[in-house]
Amino acid sequence: MAFSSYLYGGHFAFAQTDQTGSKLQAANSAVEQAFKAVLEAEKAGANVTSLLVQLNVAAGDLAQAENSYQAGDSNTAVVQADSVLPIAQSVTNSAQGAQQDALVSGQRTVWLTIAFSLIGASELVFALFLVWRRFQRRYMEKIPGLKPEVDENKA
Repeated sequence: MAFSSYLYGGHFAFAQTDQTGSKLQAANSAVEQAFKAVLEAEKAGANVTSLLVQLNVAAGDLAQAENSYQAGDSNTAVVQADSVLPIAQSVTNSAQGAQQDALVSGQRTVWLTIAFSLIGASELVFALFLVWRRFQRRYMEKIPGLKPEVDENKA
């Protein structure tokens, strides 16, 4: 009977350790995925300052969970690892949304730049045409009043 309780207790401890390890691995993967999402959002031009703060909180909680696991406190490690998952998911979702917003904003900026460049170029061409017409009219008005000069020494 003593031997069976030893086996049962050992099996329970092994299962709890395995469960804790898988929770920590899931939390670590979630934080890694959130970090990649924040990095992609930043590359797209999104403001990720608040996301980095939340990511630091999640990473701090994950570090505490791993420390608790290393210290042998599996229950605390599981609770801390479980608290990391919603934060990491929230950061991932927010980062993906921010990335999409930044990409749309960037595309809008490119199209506005193209449109304003075309409008500005056409206005410049029109202004140059008006200036050319004005100089042409003045020149045409001066032509009838001009007399050809004859150089008497050469003739």
